[in-house]
Amino acid sequence: MGLDFLGRGRRWECIQIGGFHILGAALGGALLGGLLGWLGSLLSLSTWRPEIIAITAIFAFWHSVSPRPAKLGCRRQVPRKLKHFSSVKAYYFICGTQLGCGIVTLIPYSCLLVILGVQLTSGFVLGLVSGILFGGTREGLVLFTLFRRHQEEARPGHMMQLLPKLAPQMRRFNVIWIIAGSFLLVLTSLH
Repeated sequence: MGLDFLGRGRRWECIQIGGFHILGAALGGALLGGLLGWLGSLLSLSTWRPEIIAITAIFAFWHSVSPRPAKLGCRRQVPRKLKHFSSVKAYYFICGTQLGCGIVTLIPYSCLLVILGVQLTSGFVLGLVSGILFGGTREGLVLFTLFRRHQEEARPGHMMQLLPKLAPQMRRFNVIWIIAGSFLLVLTSLH
């Protein structure tokens, strides 16, 4: 993919900001995934892997189809006040760490619960790797907002404009992922 679609004069700055954000998201995901994997290995939860995945999948599915589900995660997003006291790069890095771990902000889709259950039963290394992949890919979409041609400044709010348009498709994808992904995870966990 070429870089021609970036705004003039801001190309390198956008690349750096996006890189810091993705790096922060991968770090946030790695910290949580590694911690869960480590705690799960201390408690020998890997022996209960199929059951834990099934329980989290049932709850996640119920949460997805419930007409009035409880909110998951903290009822806030990233701290907007921090942008006044830090550089744009530092702000995007901190926002990335919070969003990349997935639980310190609002959790929009319940399939994350299945991922957390898998991390809890995977051990430290696999928990760490899956956290890096989750955090990095979750926040990879921010690059689309940073690299828009007519954008005047890089702000996290631009991503929020895309979310309402994608919400119906993402809800369906969430349910499909819970059903198919959890089934395959349980199937591969059986020895």
